Amino acid sequence: MEVEKIRYPHVYDSQAEARETSAFIAGAKMILPEGIQRENTKLYEEVRIPYSEPMPVGFEEKPVYIQDLDEIGQLAFKGMKRLNRIQSIVFETAYNTNENMLICAPTGAGKTNIAMLTVLHEIRQHFQQGVIKKNEFKIVYVAPMKALAAEMTNYFSKRLEPLGIVVKELTGDMQLSKSEILRT
Repeated sequence: MEVEKIRYPHVYDSQAEARETSAFIAGAKMILPEGIQRENTKLYEEVRIPYSEPMPVGFEEKPVYIQDLDEIGQLAFKGMKRLNRIQSIVFETAYNTNENMLICAPTGAGKTNIAMLTVLHEIRQHFQQGVIKKNEFKIVYVAPMKALAAEMTNYFSKRLEPLGIVVKELTGDMQLSKSEILRT
């Protein structure tokens, strides 16, 4: 049952509009977009934010197709047709430069594949005459949680297996022997 506040004529409430277009999440004030639907009940407050259409593809945005990558990229991304929009936008920097990157994107946006692009860039630096010189480099992926470390180890292992690259997980409660470290 929704309880609606009484609005008196000629009474100005400076907070009324703010209550309609703002919300508090974890104590922080958030401004809500136009077109929202708000429902207040005694038990909860529900805010429905309308779906927004994705921005049109810009003329400078071209999807990167896996078939257009070099041999290493094609092997690592086997089974994929192309990179998604965000991956294609950052492709040149991730795959072909040593530039630092900070990627902020929602869950499922493709950040793991962007990380894979940077890993492949490093592998390509040690690829000579068809051979990956595995003893010349190590790549460390830092994850904030053990579960994520396990997930990333599994993902990178599957993607890098065709290249003969071994991926190992190392967290605070496990140890790798010297020979295991040398093989990774």
